[in-house]
Amino acid sequence: MPGDGMSPVTEDRFVVFGAMGNAGQTCVGVERVYVEKPVRDALVAKVVERAQRLRLGGDDASYGPMTLGTQPDVVAAHVADAIARGGTAVFGGPESVNGRQIGPIVLTDVPEDADAVRLETFGPTVVINAVASLDEAVEKANATDYGLGAAVFTRSAKTGESVAGRLKAGVVTINSVLGFAAIPALPFGGAKGSGFGRIHGADGLREFSVPKSVARQTRKAALNLLTMERGERDMHLVAKMIPMLHGKGR
Repeated sequence: MPGDGMSPVTEDRFVVFGAMGNAGQTCVGVERVYVEKPVRDALVAKVVERAQRLRLGGDDASYGPMTLGTQPDVVAAHVADAIARGGTAVFGGPESVNGRQIGPIVLTDVPEDADAVRLETFGPTVVINAVASLDEAVEKANATDYGLGAAVFTRSAKTGESVAGRLKAGVVTINSVLGFAAIPALPFGGAKGSGFGRIHGADGLREFSVPKSVARQTRKAALNLLTMERGERDMHLVAKMIPMLHGKGR
């Protein structure tokens, strides 16, 4: 999120939805946020304010419990590790993990070698770290072994396109999150350690097919090359034809 970007009031709803929606159990959900220092505090305050309004349990819950029985242990371990390494839980914390029902957790100033930064927590948590520049944000965003989805927020279309091209992720949104998953024609898949192949679009259809090539000779060849009896004249003609057909200037 560049410092010349959108208002934190605009960005915070995307952060909370991407990180907390579906209890954080979204493969392309928001795990980490890098924001330039001048707007970091404003963004954190808005994210916390919105997270406080989330409802847990009951028919009107903002999100449900964890699906995987072992995932609460992963969430608890990542949060504890982040705090032990010097990070701060500005909203929620270890006490937010109550079995499969986990409250929203917002972490800041988490070291880059912490599990909450390096790995997928897959829970209703988000790490918001400040950076000095856009280049630092891109460098840190690319520093993990994973690269499924990413997002960039900025008022500048040029900056958005530039950053999207530099992020090592299979799918990227500009000024939104998760939108690519709702576009059937857009190939969806990851980079680096985030899986392989694609779904959706023409590339996705190709992933579910096995290419097979068939070649048919329709007339007698002018040169007798596919035989062990080819002669010196045939090879001489080929040597002449190659530069004519594929040489410099063609």
